[in-house]
This record gives sequence, structure tokens and C-alpha cells, in this order.
Amino acid sequence: MPDLTKPTLVWTLTWDADWVTAVAFLGSSRRVAAGNNLGGVLVWDLPEKPGGDPPKPLLKLDGHTNCVSKLACTPDGKTLLSSSYDHSVRLWDTAARATGEEKLVLNATAIADAERRKSNGAKVPPPIPATVGVVKTSQVFDGHKEWVTALELSRDGKTVLSGDDGGHVVLWDVAGKRVAKRWQVKGWVAALALSPDQKQACVGERVPLVFDSGRHAGLKLWNVATGEVAFDLSAEFKGQHLGAAAYSPDGKVLVVGRGGESEGTLTLVDPVAGKKGKALAPIHQYGATDLAFHPDGKHFASAGRDTVVRVWEDATGKLVSELGKPRGGQFKDWVHAVSWSADGAWLAAADMAGAVQVWHFAG
Repeated sequence: MPDLTKPTLVWTLTWDADWVTAVAFLGSSRRVAAGNNLGGVLVWDLPEKPGGDPPKPLLKLDGHTNCVSKLACTPDGKTLLSSSYDHSVRLWDTAARATGEEKLVLNATAIADAERRKSNGAKVPPPIPATVGVVKTSQVFDGHKEWVTALELSRDGKTVLSGDDGGHVVLWDVAGKRVAKRWQVKGWVAALALSPDQKQACVGERVPLVFDSGRHAGLKLWNVATGEVAFDLSAEFKGQHLGAAAYSPDGKVLVVGRGGESEGTLTLVDPVAGKKGKALAPIHQYGATDLAFHPDGKHFASAGRDTVVRVWEDATGKLVSELGKPRGGQFKDWVHAVSWSADGAWLAAADMAGAVQVWHFAG
């Protein structure tokens, strides 16, 4: 078993075309996919062991025309789902062959920035070239007409919960893209989580009436079968809007993180009783952006606008380890998303700075 107290940053996968906004390991493989603010998706094949130069991407999944908000892969690794502000969710066959290729310069933005500042002594870095195969074929779920801001895949990989900034929450199946349930919330869907038994959904919503309006927010636990609210915890989290949520694999713990530009408080919730529990410390200096449970079911990772990833023990709320350090504030380098490998020994983090950080936990 990996020792979660001993993280090591082993590679920084540079891709500075824009913010890297989403990341996911593909099934039990060492492959990792990342999406960015422009709608691009790249796929890397990581070495089996840490060390050496950072690998370069192998594939580009070409189809989205706006920010990729979330990536999720089925447990068998065969289907990658990507949600986007272009109003769609795309389903990619991970075994699909490329039909062309494209040459990229992975640090083009850094080069251009240094060129502009060369007269002030800036050193222009050498280019990092990559040739990627281009995959254009994907299936599209078009059940949304607004930005798709949140996406949650069930643990069996068969059911999807997606939400948009029009307040529409849709439950549908991967195989047939058939809508099983649809309901409406008051504000934008800011975060989603689906319980392991698929009977309950956590929906965080915000109504952006004023700048960073935490006052106009909601946190509700929905009965999936009926499409009705089982527990309304909005009053318990007054003044906060939800930036991230995740159920433990056994469904006994729900972790929620405060988003926006305020303190990124993490709170444990009892989803069965619908009761707010312990708030964890230390908090993310600014809003929390993502939560992901470790495959062992006993730990989870949190990410935030303070560029730090933390690993926690869910039973006690104890901080186990901290990955990275703050690099200058919430408008410099957010960590947008995190993903664990299936064996729990690797963690990938999507970085606003234009990179995927890959961490390893020794066994």
C-alpha cells in the first residue's frame, strides 16, 4: 500500500496554452487525460516508475470548443467523459485510433512571454515540442443547453449526473445516453456528488446576484428516485456556496468544500441523517475547487485556489499530508482538479499555471 504521508512531485507535464482545468486517470492504466480552458484534451502515458524527463502527450481529443469543466473515466478505462461550457458532454473511446497528427509547442506561452520581456533581461526558454495523434470521433450527450459546469460518474461507470449554469441537473446512462431523471434548482449548479448506491445526490447551487454571492447559495441532498429534496442544508451553510463535494466509497461520509473567493472550508456531512458535522483544519486559504476519495476509501484529497493539495483521513478529519506550497495567491495558480490512480499510488493535479502536476506515494 502507498504511504500517503510521503508525497513526491515526480513530473510537471507542461501545457501552457491556457489553464488546465480538469484531469482524470484512465481506468487502471497509467494513462492520464487533462482538459483546458480552451476546450482541448490531451492524453499522456506515464512511465511505470518515477524518474526521468516528463513524458510528452500522445493524443489530442479534438471536439470541444469551450472550457473543459470536468473529466471522468469508467472503471474499465474504455470510456472517457468530458463536460464543457460548449453545452455538451462528450464520450471518447479510449482505444480509438488517431486519424491525423498535430505538432505542438507545450511551452509556447512561456516563450512568447519571455520574448516580450527579453529587453528587460528575460531568458527565452527552449521550446518543448510534441507530436500528438488527433482523435476527432466521439459520442455527444446534448441534454444541456447551457454551460455544463459539473459532472459526476457513478462508481460502476454506468450512470452520469451532470449539471449546468441554467440550474438543470440530469441523471443519464453512459451506454444509451438515456435521461432517467431531470430536475431544476434555483441557481447555477456549482458542484455535484452521487452516492455510491445512486440513491442520493448532493447538489451545490449558487445564484450570482452579486459578486461572489455566497449569500445566495444552496446545499441540498436530493432523493434521486423521486427528484425531491431529502435534506436542505442551505441554512447550515449560510453564506457559503459549494465548490466541491464527494461521497466516501461506503456512502457514510459526504465531504463538501466552500468555493468562491472566500476561505475554502472543508466540512464532513452525515448524508444518511442529513446533518452537518466537523469542519476540518487547516482550511484552503481561498475557495476549495475539487475533492477526490482515495481508492482505499479511508482518505481523500482536496484542492483549492491556494495551489495546495491536501490528503485527509475521512474518519477523523486528520490532515495526512500536504502537496505543494502557495505560489502567490488565488489569481496566480489555482489547482482546479485532482485525480487518483486506481492503485492509489499516484495523484495528478490540474494547474492553472498551465501544467499537470504528477505526485507519487512510495509503497
